[in-house]
Amino acid sequence: MAVRVVMAELAGADPLAAATLFHATVLPTLAAVLEGGDSLVVRFDHAEDKPHRWRREAIAALARAHAPLRVNAVAPAGPHADEAKLMATIAFLSANEGVTGQLLIAG
Repeated sequence: MAVRVVMAELAGADPLAAATLFHATVLPTLAAVLEGGDSLVVRFDHAEDKPHRWRREAIAALARAHAPLRVNAVAPAGPHADEAKLMATIAFLSANEGVTGQLLIAG
């Protein structure tokens, strides 16, 4: 089963604006990928010191709604992402078929 990576760049918006932007612009892309039969990893941009709770909930809800496809996400731990750590986390999520509905913080 293929795993696609989709970028969710929310431009450091505050939680309410970021959630609105995600649902208006990113969610339709995610739905199209899932309807095409591919599992996915959403790659979020940095979101302040603590990731927004709504991100975890959105990923978990998508995973439940589209099982047995897998939906996971990764976000950088800080504003200066460690690309190697993000790519390693994406590779981990892509290779582990038992993992779904998770948002992992890398780097």
